[in-house]
Amino acid sequence: MGQLNFETQEVNDLLQKVKDMPETVKDGKTPVFETGETSTLEPGSKATLEVVRNGDDESGNPKYKIKKQNMPILERKIIHDRTTLCSRILSPRFVLPRHKHAEYEIMLFTGGSGKQFVGEGVCDYKEGDIAMIGSNVPHLHLCNAKLNPTMGLEASAGVALQFHPTIFPMSMEKLPDYLPIYGLLQKSQYGIRFYDKNLYEELLQRFQELERVEHTARLIHFFQILERLCQCKKTNILSNVAYNSSNLLPEVNEPVNRVYAYLFNHFKEKITLKEIADYVKQNPSALCRYFKQRTDKNIFQCLAEIRIEHACKLLAYSNLTIAQVAYESGYNYVPHFIMQFEKIVKRTPSEYKSQIDSL
Repeated sequence: MGQLNFETQEVNDLLQKVKDMPETVKDGKTPVFETGETSTLEPGSKATLEVVRNGDDESGNPKYKIKKQNMPILERKIIHDRTTLCSRILSPRFVLPRHKHAEYEIMLFTGGSGKQFVGEGVCDYKEGDIAMIGSNVPHLHLCNAKLNPTMGLEASAGVALQFHPTIFPMSMEKLPDYLPIYGLLQKSQYGIRFYDKNLYEELLQRFQELERVEHTARLIHFFQILERLCQCKKTNILSNVAYNSSNLLPEVNEPVNRVYAYLFNHFKEKITLKEIADYVKQNPSALCRYFKQRTDKNIFQCLAEIRIEHACKLLAYSNLTIAQVAYESGYNYVPHFIMQFEKIVKRTPSEYKSQIDSL
């Protein structure tokens, strides 16, 4: 069938191209992806993807091998509202691009079906599936409703438990009582699927209970969830490459984290470099150099990503106009907001909202 070569900035663009291939449209089948050679973009690099048609599976679905999967990764910074650095996150729709965050993530798929990209691996997901994703492992959840918008499929949904590595003691691998959890965390850097019977319903209930308790009781519930996952005997690894602890974000009081905290707390306001530097207690020029060295981004690029991510949520989950979304996301000039949005998301706010509403 030959090869399809093109440039892209998002996996959605790849899937749109694949969806439009004649054999996919003609048969109304769902494309099946197999990973080949993969790599991750350096910030500022041009993304390319090579997809090779690779026959059909047993159900007649067209198979494609992703030979080079160079996709930009949105780096998210999650602010927890609990001192335990552990949050339960509801996802009525999966709208984020490929992204990563310092938090470990336990995902329960509560609706729909689709493809889960974790690290260098990809596999199917459906309602009732359970996955754990390690710290700073790039991942993406893409629902079949987006792959096949004319088939009337249910949009995907899920509930996630996200927790920061600093919730655990240092050198936990040297503490016998923590060894099972340490092993689970190490394994999660590859991405894990869990298959024990009744585990989904049990974890769904435990996630809900976690929100009803505080302080020590909350920590006990949290570690009981991890213990239950440690006891699961039927698991599967999602990626053949582990993303190790060298990717972890620095400690809370480290300047980069303090910059992120300030940006998240004030992104709706007008922010100056002097204000950030005063907050971090560093020279502005020195702070810029240090931040760029540690993150490979400048401070205001990160601010734009935070604002646009917030805008994406408003477009997906509210009835606000484009102008209202711009103001709520820290932009006083709507054309500038649209320009920034298109630069980061690779489509206009109107196009993004239309795409989400069509799911």
